[in-house]
Formats: sequence, structure tokens, C-alpha cells
Amino acid sequence: MRPVRGSSALPRRLRLVKPIASRSGRLPDRLEAWVIVVLGLLAAVSIAVVGVLSAADYGRLAAAAAAQAHSRHLVAANLRPDIPVPAGRAQGSGSGVADLRSVTAVWSAPNGQPRRGVVQLGAGPVVPKHVQVWTDQAGRQVAPPLSGPEVFITAVLGGVLWESAALAALGATYLISRHLLDKHRARLWEHALARWRGNATAP
Repeated sequence: MRPVRGSSALPRRLRLVKPIASRSGRLPDRLEAWVIVVLGLLAAVSIAVVGVLSAADYGRLAAAAAAQAHSRHLVAANLRPDIPVPAGRAQGSGSGVADLRSVTAVWSAPNGQPRRGVVQLGAGPVVPKHVQVWTDQAGRQVAPPLSGPEVFITAVLGGVLWESAALAALGATYLISRHLLDKHRARLWEHALARWRGNATAP
């Protein structure tokens, strides 16, 4: 015959929820059971809320990427190593990569006005004559528009960070509640032990 598994085989969290249904157990046990249930519901709600917010953030970023793709253009720029790079834009400045060097590039805006900027090139022995740079409609140098993968990853990472923060707050709430309830349990045990000692020493 297979042995019958008692309630001790249940995970502790499930055993703590049992006092809600049976209305048995000490007050701290019932309170901790309610804390687990409420925090579990809040965790489920936070997942749904973060999902909705991430979808909205994805839509906003996708719209911004589409607007950037419409307003930003790739233009051919001529490299001018003979023109010094402005101060603060020296080799590797702002790139975080030591193998890059900054070179001045010039191009023409749509209205024919000359424009100048700094591009990052690999530190090879040969410098190309032309590169492509992203500009706005006025010909000013801008960052490349967001790509589809960048939009998706940004929205997902934002949702993960928000959900991690929510779960961390709920976990901290449970730990604090558990600590306070354990202190209450210890006081109940002390009172019960004091009553038992008093009854044991009574004539």
C-alpha cells in the first residue's frame, strides 16, 4: 500500500493558506495566509498592468521610429582629415571604443548650405573619401532613426524593469510582514509557556 501523505508534505506557503478556508490556526497564521493571497493577486495584476503599459510604450516608440524614418535622411559626406576636429570630439570621444577615431566630414543641406560634423571611423591605415551620415530636413547631423528591433527591445526591457520593481516591492512587503508576524508568534509562545509554567507550579 502507498503511504498517505499528510499535510506536512504540502509546501509551506500552501499550508499557510489553509487557515483561510478552515478558519483555524492562530491569528498570525491567518494573517500571513491573507498576506500571501493578497500579494499573489497584486503580482498577477502587476503583470497585466505592465503588459498593457509595455504595449502602449511599444506603440509610442514605433510611431516615433516611423516619424524619425520619415524626417531623417542618409546623405553622402566627404571626409576632410585636413580639418581639425573640434575640442571635445577627439579620437574615441564619447564612443567608449579606443579603436575609433574622429574625422571631420562635410556635406550639403537640401537648401545647398554647407554642413560640417564629426564621424567615427575605424582606426585603420586607409581613410575612405566618402561616408554616409544621418541628417534632419535642415541638413543637421542627427542620430540614426530607431530600428524595429531597437523599438521591441526597448519596450520589453522597460516592461521587465517595471515588473522587477513591482515584484521587489511585493517581496519586501511580504518579508516585512513575515518578520512582524514572527515576532507576534514568539510573544504568543512566550505567553503560552508562562501560563504552562504557572499551571505546573500551582499546588
